[in-house]
Amino acid sequence: MTTTVYRELDAVQFANFRRRLLRSRGRPYQRQFLEAACDNAAFIAFLGEVTSTCAGEELPLHALPMTESEFREPPWSTEKSLYEAWSDLPARTACRTAFWADVTSRHVADDRIAASYLAANGGTASAGVQRLEMALQGDGSQQDKSIDDCVRTILRRLGGLPEARGTRTVYVDCPFGRAWWRERLVQEIGAHRDATPERVRSVLRLSQSYWEELVTLVVSRNSVLGSEKVRSSFILSLSDLFIQQPASPLRTGMELRRACRALGIMQATRELSVIADQALQTIIFDLVHRQHEAAVKRREPSEAADYSTGDAEENT
Repeated sequence: MTTTVYRELDAVQFANFRRRLLRSRGRPYQRQFLEAACDNAAFIAFLGEVTSTCAGEELPLHALPMTESEFREPPWSTEKSLYEAWSDLPARTACRTAFWADVTSRHVADDRIAASYLAANGGTASAGVQRLEMALQGDGSQQDKSIDDCVRTILRRLGGLPEARGTRTVYVDCPFGRAWWRERLVQEIGAHRDATPERVRSVLRLSQSYWEELVTLVVSRNSVLGSEKVRSSFILSLSDLFIQQPASPLRTGMELRRACRALGIMQATRELSVIADQALQTIIFDLVHRQHEAAVKRREPSEAADYSTGDAEENT
């Protein structure tokens, strides 16, 4: 069986490029990078000077130019269309920072997105171009931090920043990578369970921070959610719970982690992945419901009733 090789940036050169930028906090090299990000052609030229591209098959580009908000937080319909166009992509390629950096830069080169979109982070300067201007026009030590923060955001959006964000960065920080992995999970669960895509997305798209918690639990070493059967049953159980209990504390990352730890303890005493699907679904739903009840009891009376998670983002 022939394995398709996909085009990507040279991984070693691109890693060296990221490290050089991270070491240049507030220095001219970071400033030059931000200045290049103000113009698509200049940005592509800057990347071309520091890293070569490994030949391979190219993914098709998104059919139409994207708005900044659609790129940063793609609606489910956009994520679905991207995954359908890229469904032949193997998972071992889709977890690579250098691969997604090439995909994103090709969208910039073809003017499907603006390089400035990569700088947007939802803060005070919501538009990427505005954030770039503010970082470049500041002065003093605060400017150094603003420049460094902006550089890190661009790298995260481009393909991920594993030096600061670890393995979850591709799944969380890169919009194209996140779209592919999230919709892949939607399709994976739907193919093996009696579940509509909307039911699965109600959990996976609860918020950016909730998705990050789920991804961290899935990709962490020896994770109980590494089992496809267990992962599917757990996510569908959360979906059922949220329908019954819209304000459940399990909508927060802290309680999600507690529920996953409880699932891990159960897995340590019995092999969950060998249990028949329906029986496993019942077992895990009962566990999730018990975790909900325990979380409600832990809740202080003075706490707010709204348990929805926010989409706070930190530059690290």
